[in-house]
Amino acid sequence: MADELKQDPYRIDLMRTLWENTYRGTIFDYKEQYVATVRLIFSIPLDRSEVPENAPEVNPVIIVLVEDTILSPRDVVDFEQAMTPILAKRLATNMFRPDRIMYFYPSPAEGAETRDQGDIKTN
Repeated sequence: MADELKQDPYRIDLMRTLWENTYRGTIFDYKEQYVATVRLIFSIPLDRSEVPENAPEVNPVIIVLVEDTILSPRDVVDFEQAMTPILAKRLATNMFRPDRIMYFYPSPAEGAETRDQGDIKTN
């Protein structure tokens, strides 16, 4: 069908937290399977009347802290490309139109080691 609606590949359930402008979310794929747990931080600029005249102008931003995910590193770019318009549509209002959405992921545990166990010498 040409008129068939395109389904979003992901959906997010949001809940407020105890911090202002911070939300917690759980992301599911179109099969309703868990994909990630995220924390969304709305970075909202101060009103121009609250900053010095020569302060640069900044735009609102959404920071997405991915706290847990089943995504592999090779899936991250596709995930962000699909999720960004979903978040922008869901979270934008007349007063809050984010300039960009930035994603941050936990460091992989296997990348945290700096040397092999064989390199450690004891006296």
